[in-house]
Amino acid sequence: MADERFLATLWGTIEARRDDPAAAGSYTRTLLAAPARARRKVIEEAYEVVEAQQGLLAGQDSREHLALEAADLVYHLFVVLASAGVTPAQVYDVLESRHGRPARNP
Repeated sequence: MADERFLATLWGTIEARRDDPAAAGSYTRTLLAAPARARRKVIEEAYEVVEAQQGLLAGQDSREHLALEAADLVYHLFVVLASAGVTPAQVYDVLESRHGRPARNP
């Protein structure tokens, strides 16, 4: 069963694609080379998450579809972060500080 630790693996894969010229044909690498396209994908996937959630609440969609759309959103968000040099750890620090825990890297 997958858990949140896979996010670290996904991040590592994105970084590896970014840093490997031999990965030039990978989808990840093409998005990293076109930040505007990656941003558009985040917007598209966020919309699809909202639509799937709305459909689920209306009894017209499934949890599986919502999970699929959320996975696409997380992946594309990670690509946008990687293209800007922002790490998930930085995002986690912000989230922790918002919930009463001091940030690890102030």
